[in-house]
Amino acid sequence: MTTTLTDRPKQRHERRSAAAESLVAMVAGLMARLASWRVWIVSASTFVVFAGLFFGSSAPFAIPQVEAACGQAPPDVRFTSSASDVSSFLDACGAVGRDAYQSMQMADLFYPLVFGLFLATSLALALSRLTPRRQSVLALAALPLVGTVFDYLENVFAWLAMAAYPDPSATGSLLGLASAAKTTTFWIAGIVLFGAVGAIAVVEGRRRLRPRAVRLGAVSEAEANGAK
Repeated sequence: MTTTLTDRPKQRHERRSAAAESLVAMVAGLMARLASWRVWIVSASTFVVFAGLFFGSSAPFAIPQVEAACGQAPPDVRFTSSASDVSSFLDACGAVGRDAYQSMQMADLFYPLVFGLFLATSLALALSRLTPRRQSVLALAALPLVGTVFDYLENVFAWLAMAAYPDPSATGSLLGLASAAKTTTFWIAGIVLFGAVGAIAVVEGRRRLRPRAVRLGAVSEAEANGAK
């Protein structure tokens, strides 16, 4: 009986480890499907067009239109915001600004997925090239999709805030928490991506310098033999 009770924590740990490994393998397998130049070109093209319209155009749903109408950046593009920040923003917007913000939220139903897929595809491509024999590392490419989930949570709280206006929303403070979680996750994913690209550049640089060093060594050896 003593042996059985002692073994139970070990068995639970083994089951959890096996479940974690299975989850990582499943996520890595899904991310491997994104490690394709064809998928990347489609996602990158879609992102460039959407980002250009969303951040730099005069479209009714564009962020510059919201900033012009409300006199300040919307909570969605801040690192975080409090419940009072959200209420103050909606007050400052007025009816016209709130309409513009609602239009922005409609467009933001698509942007999180567009950006998340672009970043995930970029990360999957970089990691698959950096560590081709360690497929489990590809699970890191799912980080941007976690950020996408936080982005959609942020949108839900924004819609709730607009629905409750002029009363404060009970979930107003959660909007800022979702924003912080979203931004932090995307930053981490970006750091991993730049780190992977930098590592690839170093590896490729060494690979190209190695044949040159071998050729120079062969020439030096031939010259030395000729001198003899």
